[in-house]
Amino acid sequence: MLPRFAPGSIIFVDPDVQPESGSKVVAYLEDEGTATFKEYQEDAGRRYLRATNPDWPNQYIEINGSCRIIGTVVFAGFMP
Repeated sequence: MLPRFAPGSIIFVDPDVQPESGSKVVAYLEDEGTATFKEYQEDAGRRYLRATNPDWPNQYIEINGSCRIIGTVVFAGFMP
């Protein structure tokens, strides 16, 4: 199975669109000082980021005070 977002994919991120569970987002992890591309998840009142790569070692990151959603992906495509 091919990943949904292959290397070279182009994404458009809108900072004004609130994510819903299952949305792809770009988030800033303040503790690490890095931005990341993940799937936003809500479950039983808790919020998580889930890796889009099934082989990624840390599949889930709980959203706490040190994580900020930059924006929600509103378009994805690939340019050859």
